Amino acid sequence: MRSGLAERALDMLEHALFIVDEAGAVHYRNRLANALLKSTTSPLTVAAGLLGARGRELQAELQEAIRLACLHRRPSALAAAQGARAPLRLMVVPMDSASATREAAVWILAPESPRLPHPRTLAVLFGLSRAEARLALRLLAGQTPQECAREAGVGVATVRSQLHSMFAKTGARRQAELVALLARVPVLGAETVRGRSPS
Repeated sequence: MRSGLAERALDMLEHALFIVDEAGAVHYRNRLANALLKSTTSPLTVAAGLLGARGRELQAELQEAIRLACLHRRPSALAAAQGARAPLRLMVVPMDSASATREAAVWILAPESPRLPHPRTLAVLFGLSRAEARLALRLLAGQTPQECAREAGVGVATVRSQLHSMFAKTGARRQAELVALLARVPVLGAETVRGRSPS
């Protein structure tokens, strides 16, 4: 059972959040998640206590993402249409839980969010080292591996080695896929990469 204090803190977040188990049963949703469900253009639904999606394809993707997060501890990123507006971005990540129930956090991110995630957020979500998290921020800011290496004061081979480690930790197979996944991470704290604007 989550404490009232923790729930109040989650309600203060800038993103909608659902906490679900491997069957999709909603254990918690914050105030922005409740507001999203009331919208007529929301791609997500809650019926009989289960988180679902409008549309067969998105429903299948959401179920698979929740399964991967709960059973295999793998994060996933999805996009969900919301009427004529830009699609919402969904990030489904495993939660560490002391209970026997395996849970996942389903973050719903506004498409226009221009800020970069905090490196600690990346490190916690994907198990990245501090150097890998800093590299992730540079890639998100649009830097090439060569620029990343120059700015970090390391060789390109070191950056490529870090990239391969990040691929293994995130399940991404190439750099573009990695950047797309990282770009969907919730911004819980703003971070600017030195010499670059996050926009």
